[in-house]
Amino acid sequence: MMRRLVALAVCAALLPVHAQGLPDLGDSSDAVLSDKQERTIGNRVMREVRIDPAFIDDPEISDYVKSLGNRLLGAAEAPRRPIEFFVVQDDAVNAFALIGGHIGLHTGLLLLTRNESELAGVVAHEISHILQRHQSRLYQGQGKYQLASLAALALAVLASRGSSSQSSQVTEAAIVGASAIMMQGQLDYTREHEREADRVGVSILERAGYDPRGMVSFFERMQRANRLNEFKSAPSYLRTHPLTVERIADMQSRVEAMAPKLVPDSFEYRLARAKIRAATGSSTEAIAYFRDQLADRTVLRPREDVYGLVIALRRARDFAAAEKELSTIRTGEGAGPAFEWLAAQLQADQGRTDSAVETYRAALKAHPRHRGLVYGLALLLLDAGRTAEAIAWLEERVRLSPDDAKLYELQSRAYTAAGNRLAQHRALAEAYYLRGNLAAAVDQLELATQVRGSDFYALSSAEARLRELRSRLEVEREAEKALKLS
Repeated sequence: MMRRLVALAVCAALLPVHAQGLPDLGDSSDAVLSDKQERTIGNRVMREVRIDPAFIDDPEISDYVKSLGNRLLGAAEAPRRPIEFFVVQDDAVNAFALIGGHIGLHTGLLLLTRNESELAGVVAHEISHILQRHQSRLYQGQGKYQLASLAALALAVLASRGSSSQSSQVTEAAIVGASAIMMQGQLDYTREHEREADRVGVSILERAGYDPRGMVSFFERMQRANRLNEFKSAPSYLRTHPLTVERIADMQSRVEAMAPKLVPDSFEYRLARAKIRAATGSSTEAIAYFRDQLADRTVLRPREDVYGLVIALRRARDFAAAEKELSTIRTGEGAGPAFEWLAAQLQADQGRTDSAVETYRAALKAHPRHRGLVYGLALLLLDAGRTAEAIAWLEERVRLSPDDAKLYELQSRAYTAAGNRLAQHRALAEAYYLRGNLAAAVDQLELATQVRGSDFYALSSAEARLRELRSRLEVEREAEKALKLS
């Protein structure tokens, strides 16, 4: 958690975004940070975030959040920027936007929302912070400072997101290196930015087809629960996104002028929440929660609750009970790839490798793009020592999805098992490149080109890629150098 906190420190005071639907504020933010500088900082932050144990790499949860975010982003006014959406395992109710176009959601936030429009409202709010270049405007307003000073300031503010005992220590240390005047300036900017993000967020929410009232209801509930001390301490989201009576009233007046709409929750939203809930707390607690949810639903049992129960039973290694429950939702209307993935996992857990492979392959015929199934089959083949099959499968998938870093990571593992060192390093280089770690990618390509006895064409390709990425790395380092000197 500390690693994630330190990584986030670089971002808070440096988030550049474009205003939309508001008076022209000029391009002063563009004079502060270039796109290359933004990407440089953003990549460095995300490298740390991704290796934190709290980072959720589950393809189903990740794909759902990405789908939700992209739907909202598609409803925003131009100019738009690509944004990466991700989830971290943290019970604190929070969401945050990072420099370079990254938005993180805590699992505690997803579980607290009562419907998908509430979740969409929070995400739309964070998208608005990015699209309006809020923190870049803050950066310009305070003048130019070295990255170290800005990181210290950001850490002081962001440390309050967490509830760990270390947070106060980190905050105290960071304040020593940051100006109190700058911190007050950040708080002043934040209040205005929050109002702007509310206005733009409501507009995005409506155009994307969600119920804007979800945004109001969630913030109202957060404010009310905090006032009544229903939280053990102030929710992290309220510390970094201060709510006021005026903000709530402004949102209410805006949505009241909009036509009411009933927006049903997507099945993917319900499954994502069930999967998160099933992984929260002990397996015994999770099983008890879902059994309680299903207790009065003997006829019409929500599939997402059965799904959550199966995951919890699998955590408890009660495979027989898990398969029995799963059999009730694998067929008929509403059956889908998530259930087939879980069936294959249960088969593999019990050593029934051939059955699991067959389940994966059958499901992939109907759902060829489902990443959980793609990764699951590759991992199963690798774990079973079926290296040649794994290599063939991964090479096919890389051709179809050349921008999937996880596939290259699995491919590198497969080539390692096969003893193909050049291909191993080359695949890992591509994974690092897609993760935004150019220096590590270059290191891997240098190792690849040093492998003796390599195939001439494979070696020539690796050398050409090395020259290309070295050139990109030089551009990145120049951007970083300019930022530190600013």
